[in-house]
Order: sequence, then structure tokens, then C-alpha cells
Amino acid sequence: MADLLNNAVSGLIAFQRALSTTSHNIANVNTPGYSRQTAEFVTNPPTFFGGNYFGNGVNIESVTRAYDQFLTAEVRDSTSIFTRSEKFSELAGYIDDLLADPAGGISPMLHDFFESVQDLADDPSSSTARYALINTAETMAGRFQSFDQRLEELTNNTGSEIRSVVDEINSLVSQIRDINVALNDIAPSAASTQQSADLLDKRDALLNQLSQKVDISVVDEDENNLSIFIGNGQTMLSGTSAFTLNAQPNPGDPTQDVITYNGLINVFDISSNLTGGELGALLDFRSNVLQPTRNALGRTAIGLAETFNAQMRDGMDLNGNLGQDFFSYDPPQSIPFSTNLGTPTVSTVVSDVSALTTDNYQLDFDGANWTLTSDSGSSATVANGSPATLVFEGLTLTIDGATAVAGDSFTIKPTLAASGGLTVLISDPGEIAAALPIRSSASLDNLGDVEISAGIVTDVTNPLLLNSATLTFDNPPATLRADVDVVVGGVPYLAGAAIPFSNNMAIDANGWQVSLNGAPQAGDVFTVEANVGGSGDNRNALNLANLQHVGVFDGGITTYQEDYGSLVGFVGSQTLASNLERDAQETLLLQAIDRQSAKASVNLDEEAADLVRYQQAYEASARLISTAQTIFETLLNSVR
Repeated sequence: MADLLNNAVSGLIAFQRALSTTSHNIANVNTPGYSRQTAEFVTNPPTFFGGNYFGNGVNIESVTRAYDQFLTAEVRDSTSIFTRSEKFSELAGYIDDLLADPAGGISPMLHDFFESVQDLADDPSSSTARYALINTAETMAGRFQSFDQRLEELTNNTGSEIRSVVDEINSLVSQIRDINVALNDIAPSAASTQQSADLLDKRDALLNQLSQKVDISVVDEDENNLSIFIGNGQTMLSGTSAFTLNAQPNPGDPTQDVITYNGLINVFDISSNLTGGELGALLDFRSNVLQPTRNALGRTAIGLAETFNAQMRDGMDLNGNLGQDFFSYDPPQSIPFSTNLGTPTVSTVVSDVSALTTDNYQLDFDGANWTLTSDSGSSATVANGSPATLVFEGLTLTIDGATAVAGDSFTIKPTLAASGGLTVLISDPGEIAAALPIRSSASLDNLGDVEISAGIVTDVTNPLLLNSATLTFDNPPATLRADVDVVVGGVPYLAGAAIPFSNNMAIDANGWQVSLNGAPQAGDVFTVEANVGGSGDNRNALNLANLQHVGVFDGGITTYQEDYGSLVGFVGSQTLASNLERDAQETLLLQAIDRQSAKASVNLDEEAADLVRYQQAYEASARLISTAQTIFETLLNSVR
């Protein structure tokens, strides 16, 4: 009777545990990341008696969870890709909304500004038109500053988010390490108990959270240990040993953090190797959208300021003075590396807007030469000197390398700060140079029909520009004499020399050029002089207005509007591509989650059936105990 009783008791215990497992499943039906658990029944070892084996009941060998390593990894990988595309789409959308605003963008302000310039050209003596030009220019400069400020705020917020995500990654890795430790503390014979299944579920949930932060590779060493790798194989977790990431200032640009990995011996910058998840999106957005956008906006501001200023300097204002700069902007940045051992200095100026790019550069010294390398990979080299001059891609670098040490480096940011520093320098409307500095005239006593052009300025820096010059035809009128040195057709003529005349001949002198066309008579006289008091002259204003349609960038083929339009198109295409990627990856993620849920989630119908089945089995085992008691009492009564 002992066998019957023991078998019944083993059944009671086993089915009680099975009922407990079923109730645990039902209780966690809505718990995120919970995997359905199943009690695994096995028979107890039999007893050999009387030449036969007799069974000894049942036992719960283990409580296993519904788990598929492939499906779990698929959800984890899909989560990393989707989170990356979602975050990138969100960030790119901020810039797209900012730049493409049809009312609040830069493009309408450029249009309004040049309309004001055209209004001035239509009425150069109007003080109203001059004030309107200054006001519109200040509004446009304010728009550039506002955009740059918002982009700078986004840069700071992105940096803060990067640091926050790095801290979250380290925290998640630490929590997963703690679970590995807890799993290893469980006795090997109990490694697959209910407690272990719950810990494994919790670890999988933490791994899924970690994949939302960065792309990871997971290697299961055994059920109690796993290893986590990121980037190019850097180990974040190996069993119970965890490593950390840090966000620290870039030695070449303290305003931007790089992600460093603290290995056993050295510290490595792995920023460029991190993909997937929020961290991958933030790093990708900062490098490939945010920074290029600020640089491109700065290039537009520099091109506008440089070309408008150059044309202003070719003119004359209402006070009879040569034109002065209308705009100013913050100059290129030359940032020494924090690791430099020497103390060289580098100054950078924009010398050719048409060759200017949107790249940043790194300047490196190898002990003999300086090499400037752009983000795009182009480079130029100059020998060290005190100073050394390097001209490359629209920039002129002046390097004082007297104290340079091999390995010294600089980060060059030519355009980054320009839009934020764009300001209007002129507040007096009379200082707007709408006229040209020189004017030409024909004597009223002339008998021929020669016409002289109004004249253009070829060199505003010529110190003789505003000096008067007289052109007189000889007798016979086939030759011309000037009272200043001139150049005709590339041939120089000293003052008073006879100059052969031909129709449409161009005459260059003192930084100006005029042309003569017609049939002259002996004694005809023409004068070129300073345009003092030329309040009605709009020639330079027309030149200023025409800048709107002149190629400025990319070798002189791209206008201001086209350059800004390219920027809007670039950001828009990045945003559209990320939106499409986000939508596609969301679908793939939901499909992966559905497949995993079909395998691991709790089905209440199945649990209800198990509940009835185990309850009936428990009641049957209890009935066996009662039967054993009845048999035993009958035996006792029979021998009294």
C-alpha cells in the first residue's frame, strides 16, 4: 500500500505545481515580454521487485518557457532598425519644417530683399526706398540668425540626447549583467526552474530595450550567460563582465561629443561604427543632416554678404564716398586640437565664394608639411613656414608654424557660424552706394556723333579712380589722345600719345573702362570724372539687383535662390527617405512581433483547458489517497 500512497502523493504534488504554473501564466497574460511557461512531467525512476519494475509516480522535471531564439533575435534586430529610422525621421522633420516654410523660410526673404534693391534702382534718390532696403536687409539677416539659432539649439539638444542614451545603454548593460549573475547563482540542477524562466524573460526584455538604443549582437554562451557586442565587435558584456561607453568632447571640436569605448587597456572612439537604435540615429543625423545644413546655410550667407559687399564697394554713395561693406558675418573657425603639443596659430578667410564648399576640414602637421583634408576627402599640402599660406577650395589659410610639433592638428569650419553672425552694417540710407563712382560726358561743342558709354569700374582700389581724365580727337580724327595713361586693346599708351581710333573701342584707365562708338570730328572732347552728386544714378543699384540672377556658387553657376533651394531639397529628400524607411520597418517589426507572440504569448483558452485537466488529475490523485486509506483500514479490520 505504500506504493499506491506514494504514487498518489507524487501526483498531488506534481499537479499542484502544474496548477501553480497555469495560474502564473494566467496572472501574466498582459505582462509585456512574458513567455508562456509549461510544467514538464516525467515519471519517477521505477522500483524492481519480484522480477518486475513497478512505477513510482510522477515528478515535475522542469518549468520551461515558450521561446524561439530566431524569432527573439528577429524582433530585437527589427526593433533596432525601426527605432533608428523613426528617430531619424523625427529629427530630419524638424529641419524640413523649418527650411521649407513657404512664409517663414529664407527663400521668400531673399525675394523681398532683392525687390527692395530693385525699388532703389527704380528711384535711387528716394530716401523711402533706401530706408526700406535697410529694413528689409535687417529682417532677412534676422531670419538667417533665427534659423542658425534654432539649428544650434537642435545641435545642443542632440548632444544632450546622445549623452543620455549612452547613460541608458550603460545602465541596461549593467542590469543584464546582474541577471547573468543571478542566473549563475542558481544551482545547476535548478537552472530551468520557474524563477529562471522569469529572469530569462526579464533579460530578453532588457535586451530589447537595449536594441532600441543601439544595434547589438547577442551571443548565447549557455542558458545562464550571454555576451553583447556593438560597433565593430566591441564587447559590452561577456558573462558577468561589463564594459562601458562614454560621451566625451571631441579633441578637435569640443562642441561635439564622440562616443568612446573603455576596453581593458585603451580607449577608442567608435562613433562612426555605431548604427541602429536611437544612438545610431542621433549620430547619423548630426553628421549627415544637421551639420551639413548649418554649413550650407552659412555658405549662402557668406555668398550673399561677399558678393553684395563687393558690388557695394564698386559704387558711390550720396555723400560722394566710395561704397562700403553692407553686410558682415562671423569668420571661419580654426579650432586647435586639445591634444596639440605645439602652439601654432591658423587664421582662415574666404577668398573665393565660387569655390567655397559646405565641408569642414582637418589641418594636420607631420613635422614638415601641413595637409588640409576636407570631409569629402579632397586635400592640399603646403610646406611649414612662418607664415605658410595655403589656398584651397575658396579658403586662404595663414599658418604660423614656428612652434608647431608633429601631430598638431586644427579643425577648420569655414561656414558654420556665418549665418548666425550675418548683420547689416549700414544704418544711414545715404551710405547705400546706388551710383557708380565715375561718369562720362561729351562736350557740348562736339561736332561728331561719337557716343561714350557711361563707364564701368574695373578696379575700385585704384588710387586714381576719381581723378578726371580727358579724351580729345586729333585732326584728322583718326587718332585720339588722353591726358592720362590708358590701355586700348591690351596696348598701353602714355598720356598724350596718339591712339588709333576704331568703332566700339574700349579704353581702360585709372580703374575704369569706357567705350567710344561713332564718327568723330577733330576737336571732339570727352570727359571721365568722379560722379559726385550723382543722386539720380542707379547703375550700381542695377548691378546690385542683378546679383539675384547671377551664378555665385559652384564655380559661378548657382544663384542664391538655387543654392538655398538645393539645401531645402537635400533636407526634404532625407526626410522623405527616412519616412518611407520608418513606415516599411514598422510593418516588418509588427510582423516579427506577431510571429514571436504566436510562439510565446499566453492563450487563455489553452490555459483554461489545462486548468480543468490538472484539476481533474489532482482530484483523481486525492481519490487514490482515500482509496489507499480504505484498503488499509479493511486490512486492519480483517485481522482484529
